[in-house]
Amino acid sequence: MNYPDKVAIIGDDTLAQGFKLAGIEDFFIVPDEQVEAKVNELLSNPSYGILIVSERLVEGFDWRLKKKIEASAKPVLIAVPERKGAVEQSESINKLIKRAIGFDITKKS
Repeated sequence: MNYPDKVAIIGDDTLAQGFKLAGIEDFFIVPDEQVEAKVNELLSNPSYGILIVSERLVEGFDWRLKKKIEASAKPVLIAVPERKGAVEQSESINKLIKRAIGFDITKKS
C-alpha cells in the first residue's frame, strides 16, 4: 500500500506548535543555524512531499540551496510567515504547487 508523502516542519518550537494542532507529526526542532543543513538533508529524502520552514530563515539560505529548492519538484518547500508578518520576496503557495505538479490548480477550465 502506498502512503501519501509526509509533511515535515523544520525550525523552532514556536513554528511547530501550530502545526501540531493540525495533526502533523514530523518535526525537526533545530537551532536557526542548523535549519539550512536539515533542509538540505530532507530534500534527498523521498518520504517527504512538503517541507515547511519559516520565511525569515529561507531568506537567509545560501544561493546554492535556494537553486536546489527551486529545481526540486518534490519535496516542495513552503516558507511560512512568522507572527511579525510576511517577507515580501517569498514565492506564493500557488506558484509552488504549480511548479510541483505542472499546472495551476486555481484556474477554471
